[in-house]
Amino acid sequence: MVAAYHAGDVKKAAAIHLKLLPLFKVLFITANPAPVKYALELIGRPVGRPRLPLVEPSASEKEQIKKVLKDLKLA
Repeated sequence: MVAAYHAGDVKKAAAIHLKLLPLFKVLFITANPAPVKYALELIGRPVGRPRLPLVEPSASEKEQIKKVLKDLKLA
């Protein structure tokens, strides 16, 4: 997306942005960085659990993250 924008292809950058918008939204469904850490774990890049006072995403939130990653063919 950024490379397309810097190359002057704003239309392509916008299309990529729209495709990734569900990911951007789901990564902020609860206090960050918990959703990001969980998503990274799902794609094979475990970075550990959130430190207190933050907690892991709920089961429902985890399912939402999984669905978006699956829909985007990222996990």
